[in-house]
Parts: sequence; structure tokens; C-alpha cells
Amino acid sequence: MHISWLGHSCLRIRSNEVTLITDPYDESLGLSMGRQSADIVTISHQHPHHSHYAGIEGNPRVLQSSGEYEIANFYIVGIGTARNDPGSEPETNTIYVIRCEGVTLCHLGDLYRVLTTRQIEEMGHIDVLFVPAGGVCTIDPARAAELVNLIGPKIVVPMHFQTEGVELGIQPLDAFLAHMGADERSRAPRLNVTDSNLPRDLRVVDLERTT
Repeated sequence: MHISWLGHSCLRIRSNEVTLITDPYDESLGLSMGRQSADIVTISHQHPHHSHYAGIEGNPRVLQSSGEYEIANFYIVGIGTARNDPGSEPETNTIYVIRCEGVTLCHLGDLYRVLTTRQIEEMGHIDVLFVPAGGVCTIDPARAAELVNLIGPKIVVPMHFQTEGVELGIQPLDAFLAHMGADERSRAPRLNVTDSNLPRDLRVVDLERTT
């Protein structure tokens, strides 16, 4: 399984000849995804920075809500979480737990609140966690690091943080890394994962943006 980061909360996951893309964004973000094609697209919530599936070629199956889905060699579970404060208009973020090739991935989307123990149990064991790390419209870096420890993945891939070109006031990755106790970034152009090469201890991987 090959994992690439296309910027913001958008990742490309390839297994055999099947491609899944998470949270595609439009150019109002200040970045371009480039020309992308996929078989499956997951949408965490309805915002142009997370739901621009019209920009993905290949007539993909688009998942936009909670539920269970089996598509090609991907088994996907969507779990709805609240994206609003009590008393305000309801809005939902969808977490996606993705199982493929004996590895379990989890994309937290624009998670607004730290998960409850019950929600974490519902997710089950997670090998690779994609976590929002820059705050603003989602949990802040300190709570993101706390959540990583509660979930206990083998690999953490930060997303949704400030990078060159992004026209948002979110924080850079350094704050999240500091809360994680990661002195140096483990940078890589992409992540290759199998059920046999998962690390024994937690590894934080800062993926380089690719198109």
C-alpha cells in the first residue's frame, strides 16, 4: 500500500490497482492537487477544502457519510462526529476507518472534539492515523497529540497544518511535533505500508506534499 500526501487533509492511498483519495480540496485553499484520478473518494464534511470531488477524474465512488462500505479490496467504515458546539446548528464530521491489505488506517477529517472512550473503541485497532495537526476548525495541536496517545497507532501522519501557499491561519507542524515529543521530523516523499513492516514503537511521519 502506497500513501502520498496531496496537501491539507488530502491523501492518496493506492493498493494494487485501486486508488482512494481523502478530502479533495479546490484552489481556494491556495494550493493545487494537480490532476488526480481515483476509484474511491472519502469526504469528511461539506467544505470546499474537504469536499471537492468534482476535481477528481475517473468517476469515483464518493463516500460522504457514516456507514459501512466494501469497494474492491477496501473495507471502509464511516463514523459521524459533531462539528459544532452545543446549541448551534448541527454539523457532522465523518471519520473513516479504512482496512486494506491487513492494515487499518484512520482519517480523522476535521475533528472538532476529542473523541470519547466509546468512539475510540468503535474505531477499533488503528495502525496508521491521519491526524489534523494545525488547529482552527479542528482540535488544537495539544489535543491532537493527546488523542494520538489515546488511540495508540503505530504510525502517525500529520495533516491540516500551515504550509507555504495555504491561505488559512492554521498553525505550522512544529507545535504538534513539540507536543508529541518529536524533536525531528521523519520526512518522506511517500509512505509504503504492509502488515509486516509496521514499526514496533510509535513513528511520526511528515510526508512531503506531492501531486
